[in-house]
Order: sequence, then C-alpha cells, then structure tokens
Amino acid sequence: MHNDARGLAVTLSHPAALEPYERALRAFQTYRGDPLQPLDEAIAIDPGFAAAYAAKALVLCTFFERRFMRDATATLAAGRAALERASPRERGLARAAAEIARGHWHSGVQALEQVLAEHPRDLLALQVAHLMDFYRGDALNLRNRVSRVLPAWDGGVPGYAYVLGMHAFGLEECNEYALAERAGRRSVELCGDDSWAVHAVAHVMEMQGRIGEGLEWYEATRPVWSGEDNGFAFHNAWHVALFHMDRGDFAGALAIFDARLAGGGEMALVRVDATALLWRLMLERVDVRARFAAVADGWERELDAEGGFYAFNDFHSALALAAAGRRDTLGRIREALERAERESGANGDMTRLVARGACEAAIDYCEGRFGAATERLIGVRDGASRFGGSHAQRDLLTLTLIDAATRAGLRHIALHYANERLVHKPASDWGRRLAARAAG
Repeated sequence: MHNDARGLAVTLSHPAALEPYERALRAFQTYRGDPLQPLDEAIAIDPGFAAAYAAKALVLCTFFERRFMRDATATLAAGRAALERASPRERGLARAAAEIARGHWHSGVQALEQVLAEHPRDLLALQVAHLMDFYRGDALNLRNRVSRVLPAWDGGVPGYAYVLGMHAFGLEECNEYALAERAGRRSVELCGDDSWAVHAVAHVMEMQGRIGEGLEWYEATRPVWSGEDNGFAFHNAWHVALFHMDRGDFAGALAIFDARLAGGGEMALVRVDATALLWRLMLERVDVRARFAAVADGWERELDAEGGFYAFNDFHSALALAAAGRRDTLGRIREALERAERESGANGDMTRLVARGACEAAIDYCEGRFGAATERLIGVRDGASRFGGSHAQRDLLTLTLIDAATRAGLRHIALHYANERLVHKPASDWGRRLAARAAG
C-alpha cells in the first residue's frame, strides 16, 4: 500500500503511477486539461491501480450524459480484477460510480458519503458528490456535505483551496452570500487557479444584482478561468454574458455567445448554456433565430441517445427545439419525457415534478399560447430546484413567466413576479426593464 498526496492509502504495485494519478486529480479540481488521459497513463503503468479505475469512472459520471455513463461502466469492468483486491475506500468509490452510471443517483451519492464519513480528505469523493448535488438540485448538501468534512482540512493539506471553493458555491446556493463570497475569494487567494471558486463569487454578485462588481471580478480573475485548456471557461463566460444582459448590452452578450458557445458544442453542458443565453436574449426581443437553429441541430443529433436521461437537459433541449420551430423533433422529446416519467429513479421524479410542465410551457410560449405558458410556469417554478441547476440557471423560468404573462395581458401577474426581483436585486436594470414592460 502507498499513500496519495492527502495521506489516503491506495492499492498499487508501482509507485510511479501515483504521479499521473495526482496530475489527473489536479486537472479535475481545476477544470484544466484532460483528467482522463493521465488516469489512463496511471493504469498503463500499473494495471492493478484500483483507485485509478474508480477515479476514471467517477470523472466520466460527472460529464452527466448517458454515453459517458456507459464508458464509466466499461471502465469498472476493465478494472474488475484490481478492484476486487482494493481497499474498502476504493471499492466504495467504484460502487458509487456503478450506481450513478446505472441511473441510481441518490444511492451513488450515499455511497460517496459513506466514503467521506470515514475518509473526509477524499477530495475525489467530495468533488463528485458536490457535482451530483448540483445535478440533483440538492442545495442543502451542496453546502452541508462540504461542511461535514471541512474540519478535517487546513491549509497544509493539498487541495484545501478547492474544498473552500466548493463550500463557497454551496453557501451561495443556500443564500448565505457574505460567507460564500468570503470562502470563494479565499480559495482564489490560496491557489490562484480555482475557476469553480471564481464562479461561486460570481453567483453571489448575480444573485445580489452587483453587476458592475461582477464584471470587474471576472476581468480581474480572467487568467484563472478563461484559458483554452479550461473546461469550465464556457460557463464562466456565460455568467459574464448575463452581467452584460442585465445592463442591456445585448451585443456584448451575443459576442460572448459567438466566441464561446456558438454551434451548440459536443457536450450537453455547453448546449445548456448556449440555449439558456439565446432564450434570455429572445425574451429581450433580440433576433437570435439563426443562432438557435445551430444549437437546435446539436440537441437534435443527440436526442435519441440522450433524451430522457436528465430532465434539466431535456428542458433545455425543448427550449431550443421550440424556439427553432422543430415540431417533429418536439414530438420525440415528448416521447422521451413520457418514458422518463414512468421511471422510478431520480430522473423520473425530476421529469414528473418539473421538467414535463416546464417543457410544455416552453412549447406554449413559442407557439403563442402565452396564457397557458404562464399557468404552467406558475405551477412548476417554485419547486424547480428539484430538477437541478443553480438559482441563476433556473431564473430562466421566472424570466419566461414574466414575459409570457406580459404578452398574455396578465400584467398583474407579470408585475407580481417582477417585484420579487426588484426587492432581491434593487440595483439591477433587468428587473426595472421587466417591471416597466409589465406595467405597459
């Protein structure tokens, strides 16, 4: 047995495999570079390196598409012999990956929690569980799961800054903005490369309507998050675009779309942001029809393989397809949603409780049934955290509700929800625009 950089025992025969393993974990923590390639290096050096197989499967799971879940299952199968000889911690990580890959997301996270209870410095388990909390809309555990292990960490343990960055995001999603900002800023100070922490601080500023500060923050931290090798740069750029939109700088937001998000991307995570930004621009009366067509193409290509896998993605797929007028394909997404509704797992619950109604509302909106869209959105909006995403991402539901109600002549409803925004973000131009539009 040997120990990794955080003092955790790992099962391997060739210590040289630890270097690429640690390099992979660092890439995963920073979202810089490819974490999978060095894990393959580690396995090539030592085919009995159980933790490397478990880590690769877990990283694949966090991409959160059905095709990557199949790859995760194949990785665990390839490492079966090594994992049979592994420690209980390593077997727990593999068990978590197997559960997540099968669609048993809650039990997969429970397996990770069992690992963390005994090994609170298992940064891989923590980061995967944190991302799964995000995907599952579990704001409480985005904060509390990190809180439970935080006393085991300090500045002398490699990775401490990234734990702070995760805690910052969890605090923000639980509306503890001052604590979140402090933790996020401290993370960036300590390590200088935590784009997740940069993102957490930006969320605070977005939720408080601190638009100018948000733009200044992103400019000051640009070297941290904007590099070509940064797999999270697209999402931080999306946040920058939201700040531009709040100011009414739609050209600036479009420029970011064209530079970072155009074409819909090969990953569903990128298509979600591309769709969400274009939809917001559409609500602001910006002509984005041509751009929507390309994003809809991306969703259409993956629909049969990925539709019905994750309700949050299905919702954004429906947005793009409805905006692009793809009626035939919308029929296929409805079929996927109907299949998902019959499932007993987490995605089935998400689809039944939120996604089906939200998708139908998007179709209603694009086909001019604004009153029906308003009614559906009122029905799902307050419980929308149950289908994943962040407060900032789910804000799209409220923005659509306000605009649909305005267009339907239900101005009292539109103003009712615009007022909420004015109270929470009094310095935001966006809220004032919505209220003025609602008032006529």
